[in-house]
Amino acid sequence: MKKFIFLMAVLFAVSSIAQENRNTITVVGETETSVEDNSYTILISLQQILVYEGQGEVEVASVSDVKNNYINKLGDLGIDFSRFRRSTYYEFSASYGQGRVTEYYFLKTENKEEVRKIINLKLAGTSIANTEIEANKLSNDELVALAKKAMDNAREKAEALAQKMNKTVGEVVGIVDQNTSEQYAQSYGTSRLQSHVVTVSFELK
Repeated sequence: MKKFIFLMAVLFAVSSIAQENRNTITVVGETETSVEDNSYTILISLQQILVYEGQGEVEVASVSDVKNNYINKLGDLGIDFSRFRRSTYYEFSASYGQGRVTEYYFLKTENKEEVRKIINLKLAGTSIANTEIEANKLSNDELVALAKKAMDNAREKAEALAQKMNKTVGEVVGIVDQNTSEQYAQSYGTSRLQSHVVTVSFELK
């Protein structure tokens, strides 16, 4: 039994050494996928209105006044303000140097038209503090399909390089794929493409 175990260990070691001694070529393969929007989060700022009078500022409208006016105008557009959530965290983060009483609220929606209506609603004491676009996540099947395309691209590169060395490319001996299901929509710019990259090692003959 001991002899059998020793023999298996020797065979395994020889196999490993043979694999390590194989000539390989490692290249990066890439492809692109289109990023599709999933949802939108819009953050609004409601701020008391002050005007200069004499040597100081005088309140013209409180935050409550601004908020009630905003609620009514949103209602005219068919948007219920009760769907908004108050962002206490953002209020705390933005409080430094804030000279006026301010409240922040956010709405997450999949409706682009709602976002456009909110952005185009211009009222005193209100502003858009931030907008975020969340992209669709890739499924496992989509990830595999993209990896396959990137691997095909890697083989093309490897074969072109091998030809320059008067060699040929054999089987795949290693793949590094660090892509995840997350996609990221650009806040600025017009490109909707995202790269999908894999690193592939081929046997070099």
